Amino acid sequence: MATMRRLNLFWVWIGLLVILIGIGLFAAFQVFTQGLGVTGLSDGVPWGLWITLDLSCIGLSAGAFSLSAITYLLGRESYKPLARVAVFIGLLGYSGALMALLLDIGRPDRFWHGWVFWNTHSMLWEVTMCITLYFSVLTLEVFPMVVELPLFDRFGWLRHIAHRIHRFAPLLAVIGLSLSLLHQSSLGGTYGVVIGRAALFRATMPLLFIVSAVAAGMAFSIHMTLLVQWLGKRTLVPNAVLFEAGQFVGAILLVYLYMRFWDTTAGGYGYVPGRTEADSVLMRGPFAVSFWAWEMILGGLLAALLLIRARFSQSILLLMIGSGLTLAGLVANRWHTTLLAFTQPLSTTPALTDPLVTPYTPAWTEWGTALGVVAGLTLLFSLGMRYLPAFQGEPPPLSENPAAPAPDAVLPADAPAPQPAGAD
Repeated sequence: MATMRRLNLFWVWIGLLVILIGIGLFAAFQVFTQGLGVTGLSDGVPWGLWITLDLSCIGLSAGAFSLSAITYLLGRESYKPLARVAVFIGLLGYSGALMALLLDIGRPDRFWHGWVFWNTHSMLWEVTMCITLYFSVLTLEVFPMVVELPLFDRFGWLRHIAHRIHRFAPLLAVIGLSLSLLHQSSLGGTYGVVIGRAALFRATMPLLFIVSAVAAGMAFSIHMTLLVQWLGKRTLVPNAVLFEAGQFVGAILLVYLYMRFWDTTAGGYGYVPGRTEADSVLMRGPFAVSFWAWEMILGGLLAALLLIRARFSQSILLLMIGSGLTLAGLVANRWHTTLLAFTQPLSTTPALTDPLVTPYTPAWTEWGTALGVVAGLTLLFSLGMRYLPAFQGEPPPLSENPAAPAPDAVLPADAPAPQPAGAD
């Protein structure tokens, strides 16, 4: 009876996601047929909600390369189950980023120009190439998991190819690490070289983007794993691995906060016109509440302390809350980084723009498409966690007790999840 109830709830959840996807498709149709004029974007604010979504998707997908590097380069075999989840999330995250960019470029029919007309002096071109190549690497890593579905039982040759690809998992991890470090830093560098925007023009942006993405990407993989285990009543990753990875995230967060503190407070001593005013808007202006509350305190310091404490107290609840706050902090950071730049006039003398500062509020088409992208990724993740053999896991001990474990309970799952051929 409980199984039937969970099955019905699952399909209700899928139906809700399909409705949200439909809203997103309708909004995307408006954008593609009428152009960016139906959005809140303008020449004064060319980057908005879509770019925030794009950067958030890429940042939260960083667990794929960091956990794969821990598994294959550092030889931590116990991390394989978590790395599988991270790689699957990574593929979905980069898919969402590409969809957001397809909406944002204004001329989606020219999406292929960056691959054909090379501009080797552009960081955006380097990001385009790295994202494309890394998306291909993630596809190769997820392909062996997909062909394990019973649907492909009749295609033995396809599984043979998948198993051959799986043998190159360590090599793919190295390639993915190289590509990810390149484009994560270049995303920050794309902001950091914009000399006309006082809030962005600084050399620390590439390093801040890498460190924050590593922390949030690992935290997101931990958070989603815990959520699947709780809802699905099964064990995907041993608790010892989750607690250890969470402690790593907490330590990385503290390093990031140290870097962010000095970058923000010492920036006013430079020679970039308008930098002090921009920091004032961030820390005491319209962004102050979200900056201090979500990015610094809840998504930074508190999240780090909870993640570190979780391992010592063996608390799943603290691990869940800490990882969730970490990913919320990254989204807040990307939002601040994108929109703070347009609260200050361009650094030109005299100022040539009119008005000096353009107000920006995302239009319903932007919210609708963003919601549709997130719903589409959530749909694929839900279906993947339910049906892919690599994520079936094991039932928790004492499964004869149908009651769900208390949120703060520790599920003794020392044995790693089963690993179908080609899935690890």
